[in-house]
Amino acid sequence: MLLLTACGNAAPSNAVPALATVTHLTGSKCSWLPDAGDLCPTLTVRVYLKETPPYDATIEARIPQIAASRVQPGAWLNVLVDPVTTSRVFVDVASFSAPPPSPVP
Repeated sequence: MLLLTACGNAAPSNAVPALATVTHLTGSKCSWLPDAGDLCPTLTVRVYLKETPPYDATIEARIPQIAASRVQPGAWLNVLVDPVTTSRVFVDVASFSAPPPSPVP
């Protein structure tokens, strides 16, 4: 049996957009198909969600290898936040096709 488990989960359909800055990164390349060759880091981020004080969250994500520079410490990311459980934060990988967001003032 071939295990086809991605290292990151999909955001819920009602997730809300937010900004985050990467504060810490650990991990390496994915070893499971279909993610082999991509990065599967654990990111610690500071999330900036409208009308909420900034807070820290941990994300286990699958990042295309070509976008590795977008998740280095100090980088700003577009993220999606579960509105029911705001500690569930997901990297908005689709946004990597656009320039990185500007830092929050």
